[in-house]
Amino acid sequence: MSAIAVIGATGRTGRMIVDQALARGHHVTAIVRRTATLAPAPGLTVATADPTLPGALNGLLDHHDVVISALGATGRGPTTLYSDSTAAIITALKPGSRLLVISSAGVSIPPDAGFVTRLHTRLLHRIMREVYTDMERMEQQLAHSRLRWTAVRPTRLTDDPAAGLGRISLGAKAKVGPRTARADLANYLLDAIDDPRTHRVPVAISS
Repeated sequence: MSAIAVIGATGRTGRMIVDQALARGHHVTAIVRRTATLAPAPGLTVATADPTLPGALNGLLDHHDVVISALGATGRGPTTLYSDSTAAIITALKPGSRLLVISSAGVSIPPDAGFVTRLHTRLLHRIMREVYTDMERMEQQLAHSRLRWTAVRPTRLTDDPAAGLGRISLGAKAKVGPRTARADLANYLLDAIDDPRTHRVPVAISS
């Protein structure tokens, strides 16, 4: 079993990651920006820190085998949430540490995408350009780091029950489905911890 730090643990996806990790027997440190609303549970530790502040995570991630960032921006306006938090995480981790972050399938257009998919992605990128631009900055930071990172890119997130992933594209080179259940995303993040094929690459997924 692993010691896992989950950043953004009170969001809809973050809570599922925490619950599923605990159910698998992992020890979880839930890192939240405000007073936690997580119910006490065996194996769960709650820590308060703002991951967007330089140095805020220093020392807090020590003695963890894995860090998972489930942070997500609210709204479509300018944001540096992804790049600021990733910079703080990279600074706090030793080279070779395992880090998984949630990005978005909308960041890039796969080569095998058809006309409709390309059009939809371009329109979505125009609407979400501020968020996607910061996600791109985040993934560039990861690429220049010395961590064993994975940027997981789900398609549109839903609160549907877990159905199992229908498509997984290592390297995010192939088109995946239009929707991803948060429960499936949480499961995949935990499954990918020990999968060396996912090291230092983006992975597009869908339910």
